Order: sequence, then C-alpha cells, then structure tokens
Amino acid sequence: MSESGMVYLVGAGPGEPKLSTLRAKELIENCDVLVYDNLANPELRKWASLNCVQIDVGKSPGRHTLEQRDIEKTLVEHAVKGKVVVRLKGGDPFVFGRCAEEMLALDEAGISYEVVPGVTAALACAGYAGLPLSHRECGSTISFLTGHEDLSKDSLRVDFSKFAKIGGTLCIYMGMSKLDEIVQKLLEGGISPEVPTAIVSNGTLPRQKKVVTTLNKVVKSACEAKLQAPAIVFVGNAIGRTGKKGNWFESRPLFGKRFALTRPTAQVSKLKKKLEDRGAEVLELPLIKILPSEDKKLIAEIFAGIATYEWAVFTSANGAREFMRLFFLAFGDIRSFGPMRIACVGEGTAEVFRNYSLEVEMIPEISTAENLAKDLVATNSLDSANVLIVTGNRNREILVQMLEDIGHAIVDTLPIYETDFTDIKDAPDYEKFLKFGADGIIFTSSSTALSYVEQEEDLVFEDGAIKPIHCSFGPETSKTLRENDLEVKLECINPSIKEMIFKVVEQFGG
Repeated sequence: MSESGMVYLVGAGPGEPKLSTLRAKELIENCDVLVYDNLANPELRKWASLNCVQIDVGKSPGRHTLEQRDIEKTLVEHAVKGKVVVRLKGGDPFVFGRCAEEMLALDEAGISYEVVPGVTAALACAGYAGLPLSHRECGSTISFLTGHEDLSKDSLRVDFSKFAKIGGTLCIYMGMSKLDEIVQKLLEGGISPEVPTAIVSNGTLPRQKKVVTTLNKVVKSACEAKLQAPAIVFVGNAIGRTGKKGNWFESRPLFGKRFALTRPTAQVSKLKKKLEDRGAEVLELPLIKILPSEDKKLIAEIFAGIATYEWAVFTSANGAREFMRLFFLAFGDIRSFGPMRIACVGEGTAEVFRNYSLEVEMIPEISTAENLAKDLVATNSLDSANVLIVTGNRNREILVQMLEDIGHAIVDTLPIYETDFTDIKDAPDYEKFLKFGADGIIFTSSSTALSYVEQEEDLVFEDGAIKPIHCSFGPETSKTLRENDLEVKLECINPSIKEMIFKVVEQFGG
C-alpha cells in the first residue's frame, strides 16, 4: 500500500450527534479533509479543526453536488497528497451508502483506508420513536429495503410484492417519493391492509415527526402530517406493540422547540446540553467574543500586591475564569490567594471559585452591579479598605463609583478581559436562524443584547420563520433590551443556567 495519505469511511450515525461513535469524533477532530454528505448532521462538522478543508458532496432528490465517480476522485486526490481524509456518510457506510464503490476506487489507487461503522437510521429512528422492530410473538425477521436507491431513476428497483410474503418487519429507506407505489406493491403481494405501519421523519432530531397507522392509511396520514424526507417507513406487526408508552423521545418538555444562544461559542456547552437533554434544538448565535487583556504590566502589578486586598469583587464568570487562569500562571499554590474575601455578582460567577474550594462571602439577592455594591457597603468593611474589582471593559462604572463614594473604599480595577462584538454573519447557525427562526433567543449579558441591536439590519427573518421571544439572563440584560425597544418575555432574577432552564421549561413546556 502507498505511504501517502489515509482515508476513513466513517458512519455519521442517524442525525443526533451523540449517537456518533467515539472513533468518528476522534477522526473528525484530527483530519485534514472532511468530505461530507447532506445526511450528516452539520453539528458534526463543528468538531473539525479550523485548518480542516470541508467539502460538500451531498446528494438529494434533484440535487447532485458531485457525481459518485467525482466523489471517489476527490478522496484519491487528497489522499495522494498525504492528507488524512474523512469521508462522512449518514448512518452506516455499508447500509445503502455506496461504500463498496469508494473502497474499490481506493484499492485501485493504492490508498489505505479504514471503515468506521455507524448507527444506521432504521435502528435509531425505531428506537427514538418507540417502535420495536422485533417481537417474540410476531416479528422474527427484519428486512432493510430501499425505495429509491438510484436518485437518477424513477422506477422502483426492489420487488416489494415479494417482500410482502416474507413477513416480519420491513424497514424502507428513501421511500417517501415512491410511498404510494410501494404501498400498492405490498398490497398486491398479499400483505394485510391493516398491518401496522409507521413513518419517522428526521428521526433522532428535535424536529422528529412520526405517524403510526395502518398500511392502507399511511399515504393519507403522511400527507396530512406533511412528513418529508429523510424518513424511514416501517411495516410489520411488531411496531405497534408499545403504544403511547414508547413515546419517550417526543414527550420531553422542550421537544420541538428551538432556541438561539448568544454567548461565545466556547461557553455554550453547558446550557446547550441542558436544553438538548430536555428535547430542544439549539442554534449557536454567538454575538460577542471574549479577548484577554493586553495590559500585561497592570496585571503583573496587581498580582504582585495580591495579598494587600481585603475584597476581590467579580462582575462576571468570564472575569473569574480568566483571573484564576492568570493566578496559576503567577503562583503555583492556591494559598497565595491571601486573605481576600470574595464577592460575586451572581451564582454563575461564584461557581468558578467554588470549583477551587474558595469560599464566596457575598452574592446579592438580585444579580446586578448596583445591588452588589449596596450589599458590600452594608458590611461596613470598606472604609479605607483596598478593594480589587475584576471586570471586563464594559459596565463597571457604577460599581466603582458606589464603593468609592459611599463605601469610602480604595478601589483598583483590573480589566482582565475585553468584550467585543462578533460579526453575526459568521455565526455557525446564522443562515438557519434567519430561515427557520426560533421559539426563543437567550441573551446572557447586556453586551449580547447591544450586539444584537447593532446588527439588526442583518437579522431579517425569512417568510414563515418563527419570531423568537427575548429571554434575559438577568435585570441588567433586561434593562438593556428594553432601552432598545426589545420586549422581554422571560427573565431570570438571579442569573444562572439552572434558573434559565427552569424558566424556559415553565414557559414552553406545555
């Protein structure tokens, strides 16, 4: 075999990124070239490095980005240059994925390759729809069929009338465009018109839809439900054995809802996961970016005198995280933190310090800089005390003023990071947000709200898109939204992911 590059023929799974394999994730993260089709969830492409070349070869009815022979040439061309290539296929590479053709092309070119199996759509869609494919009383065989394997041809390639006699459960891929013809062939083959039949569209995703009916009613039911490809058709007595009890996926409180998150990409994971665990679809719409402070001299001076401060006041989790990162660059021992008492604007900020087993002595009931200042003044500990305020480059004036003028403290400020607006058009899900909209857009700070307002001309929704309600992480963010004529429908009093999730479920959970 050649010592050139390597090609990995990787199953992307059925749609839900968490159903991809660990091997798939590892390869996507480390590949030089990612060749993907339209059935691979775009979320998987976010795992790739910034230097990775991504090539869309997706095929769908009426749309061929590349012909199959050209796809094979693409794989070979990059591999002979010594590149690590991942060919990402929806589902499993060996289940209607034309993997065999690509293997032959690689063999002929002397290119090494590896096949990485994936969860095929029929198994995953059935599981997420609560439809058993086998049952000891009525389903001892399972058949995987394709209703439209060659997208360039109009006729069916499978003799469905013969499969009507086999029994068991039929799992029909790519059958939506020929559903009426497939049903007729099955009926002509002698299958009962009353046999349980189901269709699962966009299976395993938050927009999953399904119908469970009988074979003679499935075409009408699919039209009424407006089911579209990609979808799997299931026919067989086993699939009707669970009833409503099998509806575990669609019964989650935020199922079918879509939310846009505005915080920086590196910080969305926890909130995103909690929303997705409750059934929501999450769009990443980062409106700000966090940049480290460039004033290295000031940082060095502050840390040199760290033991002289009686209070350290933190106005955001971003500041807290960056402070602790710099702290451990300057000191190797947590005991160097000194006698400082810690005050935080909210629970999210305080959590950063609790992770280091540091006690937070002050958190205001209402998470605003003004309330934090009032509570600090009320301790009667500020007169002539050295106080360090760790903050960003925005919204710190009122805190400094109150501590100095009312509390008579000696205040040093450490602008440890800068908040800058991102270009909304560079957001990972920008186009999807404009096309489909969202049920809610969650603003995590005044900065995200101001960035949204500043770029409103680039945020014009397409016809039919859902207009999102504005969800605010706290009073300060709500104030900024209202000052810019944006109505706040949902607000956290004490900014935290836990409270935001509670409020969202309360609002949308039906």
